[in-house]
Amino acid sequence: MSRPGIPGVRRWRSYINGPSTCASATSSTVALPGQNGSRRQSGDPALKVYSWNNRPKVNPEDYQFIAKENETLVKQPQAINGQQFIIERCRNCNIFLFDWCDTVTILDCTGCAIFVGPCKGSIFLRHCVDCTILVICQQFRTRDCRRLAAYLCCCTQPIIENTVGAKFACLQISYNGLEVTDQLKAAKLSPFNNNWSQVHDFTPNTDDILSSHNFSLIHDTLATAKVGLSDPESIGDVDLKANFDPCVSVIPYTMGVAPTNALHEDGEHCLVVIFAADYPQVSAVAFTKEIQNFHPSLILINSREISLSATDLQRILKTGVYADACKKGPVTILHYFGAEAIKICHKVSGSTVNQGSKQSAYVSNSKEFVQSQIENLWNLADMKMN
Repeated sequence: MSRPGIPGVRRWRSYINGPSTCASATSSTVALPGQNGSRRQSGDPALKVYSWNNRPKVNPEDYQFIAKENETLVKQPQAINGQQFIIERCRNCNIFLFDWCDTVTILDCTGCAIFVGPCKGSIFLRHCVDCTILVICQQFRTRDCRRLAAYLCCCTQPIIENTVGAKFACLQISYNGLEVTDQLKAAKLSPFNNNWSQVHDFTPNTDDILSSHNFSLIHDTLATAKVGLSDPESIGDVDLKANFDPCVSVIPYTMGVAPTNALHEDGEHCLVVIFAADYPQVSAVAFTKEIQNFHPSLILINSREISLSATDLQRILKTGVYADACKKGPVTILHYFGAEAIKICHKVSGSTVNQGSKQSAYVSNSKEFVQSQIENLWNLADMKMN
């Protein structure tokens, strides 16, 4: 039994496949839709041009390093511009991607040190051994890897699977173009959303998923500098002023999951909320640098950048003074710990953030409520980010 014809299908196939595939075609000219079967004349209106017709052609070889050995490989700013990048089968290489990417895949690499600038999506490593990875990303994942050292600024929880001997630390980095108004902004990432220490192991080797022996955390502000990649000969011909010194890092050092001995008895918790201005992250960076350089005894436990409603803010802070300020954009939340933390944060806020407006930042006023404020804000931030 023959299949019933569908009106218009045969004619549409003729347009797609060309006259050679159409049994009824007797001419080399194919009618285009909207031209009533006639050949387009010079006076006819031009066909509509869509945005994808004007996209520049992409050469995949410009966005990959494959089968390289004993080389220093560098991509300068504006060399990637949000494209996907692949690093595969490299041995004993120093690789630097000083630009923002969409996603990065790293496969079957051994003995490599790899730096990746802001990555809008995910960094995925598979079958990598004895590699050092320094990345700023939305998501970090590994599978079937051994002996990795990962220095991260990661917006979500790092995820490992069938991975052993991994070490994680907070990335410290600064270079021309990385600043919060440039590459980080293009990749829609914030240096204050860093979950480097919240590692999730899909294949833990203990019954308790929270005590997996497959990875460990490095709580050292100088961890990145000790990698030894600050030698200009390892970075390339263009001076990007790349620096792994925590004192100049765009990414603040956070303790994350703090070890017990880091929280001494005479310390106190302090909550700082910095509200949006023209460049809210710039104000927050200035605040954290001031603390880090002149009050190093204070520990930045965690930080977040989220949008808050006036209702949520009033419920948590027990004041409506900042209702209008939170409507201007995302706020930056900082959780400090140390001796006289509240007093010091008030002082630094007055010199770096609150010069023009008393509503530019909130700093805890009392030890009594700060713990509940921090807990409520972080619970809200986790819900918004997940």
